[in-house]
Amino acid sequence: MTELLGVPTMRPEAGSDSWDANAFKLNSIDLYITSFCNRRCTFCFLSDAFLDGRERMPVEMVRSIVAWAEPADEVTILGGEPALHPDFAEIVGLASARHRVRTVTNGSRRFRAALADPAVAAALSRVAVSIDAPTDESMDRLRGRGAFADAVATIRQLQDAGIPYDINCTVVRSCLAEFPEMLAFAERMGAQRLNVHWYSAVGRGRLHAAGEVVSPADWRTQVLEVVRRYRPPRPDYVVDVELSYAYGLPGEDRDYCAVRDRANLQFLPSGAVFSCGLLVESESRSAYEWRSGTLYSRAGDTELSRAHDCTGCPFRSSDDGYTPLCIYNRLML
Repeated sequence: MTELLGVPTMRPEAGSDSWDANAFKLNSIDLYITSFCNRRCTFCFLSDAFLDGRERMPVEMVRSIVAWAEPADEVTILGGEPALHPDFAEIVGLASARHRVRTVTNGSRRFRAALADPAVAAALSRVAVSIDAPTDESMDRLRGRGAFADAVATIRQLQDAGIPYDINCTVVRSCLAEFPEMLAFAERMGAQRLNVHWYSAVGRGRLHAAGEVVSPADWRTQVLEVVRRYRPPRPDYVVDVELSYAYGLPGEDRDYCAVRDRANLQFLPSGAVFSCGLLVESESRSAYEWRSGTLYSRAGDTELSRAHDCTGCPFRSSDDGYTPLCIYNRLML
């Protein structure tokens, strides 16, 4: 054991900057297998440079990562739109040999085509479909024409295949008034979980939707308190919402940091590896890199060097006196 940035941590052996998976507290890992996407959502947390880079993670890289991450229970496969990877079916299959496999999709036609393959359907333990508003008008304004219809068609196909599914929802200011209906909509659609994110203006969002950020005060009154009052009639429906700021609510831990606590890893096609999902717009900030089947630390001004021992999230600024929390602080109904 040693002290890193004031926090006790397990380090690699002396003379080596490589990391073993057991040095992390990983319930799951995230694999961004492609930067290709069929949509250009205005509020996407990924950058234009990433989405325009047209990168794909090689199958052998996926194979080596999932073997390294043996202690993790689950692998989440993301993009871009992950089904646009030409080897999506093979990747899902090889990951499922060692882990439960979850994928996040915008409901693309390519995903529905992949899902029609019985081997792909059998390999997926659950799917998260991105739906940010309960109407086609609001959803298509944010994600492009046909986005809502695609997502609903995908949910119908998941129902037919008997695959459990969640709905991922990023709440933006222009859809804030629709959030109560979004709670009921996700339940009516048969989702097991509504995963709610506070919108942070990073990536494309910084350029294209900066005015969509919900203030801390409005987030508490129009999202968190709405969730706390909600009583779903279906007992197997869970609402899991990002706290975003410190309000003294259940699930709050001002000292928690996914970077310092090594509780999360996100692998990009380039080999950049992040702990914090808020920073993936800039690969130069990644604390680690995947190289030749091994995870290595990166030197310099990275997310790790910036994650000093402090109260509140060091990567987000205070807003109206509210203390920002790590994005993995959650309120669960």
